[in-house]
Amino acid sequence: MFTGVRALVFDFDGTLVDASAAICHSFNNALSRFGLPGRAEVDIQAMIGRPLHEMFHRAQPQLDQTDIDLLVAYYREAFAPVAASLSRPMPGLGTMLSHFRSRCALGIATSRLSDGAEKILGHLGCLDAFCVIIGLQDVTHPKPHPEPVLKAVMALGATPASSVMIGDVPDDMRAGRAAGTSTVGIISDLYDAATLRAAGADEVIARLDELMPLIRLADH
Repeated sequence: MFTGVRALVFDFDGTLVDASAAICHSFNNALSRFGLPGRAEVDIQAMIGRPLHEMFHRAQPQLDQTDIDLLVAYYREAFAPVAASLSRPMPGLGTMLSHFRSRCALGIATSRLSDGAEKILGHLGCLDAFCVIIGLQDVTHPKPHPEPVLKAVMALGATPASSVMIGDVPDDMRAGRAAGTSTVGIISDLYDAATLRAAGADEVIARLDELMPLIRLADH
């Protein structure tokens, strides 16, 4: 159990929202427009959580930066129309938000641009639960660097020691640990409990509502 908690900072993709269908669709759409073959969904899913430029560089290491920039632009054009319709809340999201939203400062630290996260959360009816969204455009160094987590913690008026970082990939755990927060990993088909703990998770859960008994909020 974590005690004296004032702020919860969440990753976005795979943590709050499953946008993998929209991401895979848009990733392969971009490759197709560029004249390249698509990638298997499992390969794309394994890269989710990293910045788009890095994802495309991993998928097509032979391309130069100008080509990668064009792929990212194609991706964003394809993603915008389907982002909301092809995204769904992660299990336990509604229950967890109902429990914490009026009692604790909630924020997001994501490696996507924040406007995409805002659009999806707005579609799901839970954007107003979050006080701040730190996106890729807000940082110099994305996760696993601690900068996104630290910026979110500061914006929420908390300290790392009174904050918990929640995410589904090892980079989330590394970023939270480096920032000085407590860390909770959400297990998935890609990353099991042992992998998340090895990356720095203090606790692991299978769904978001399992977070509730782990958190003892600070007295205000």
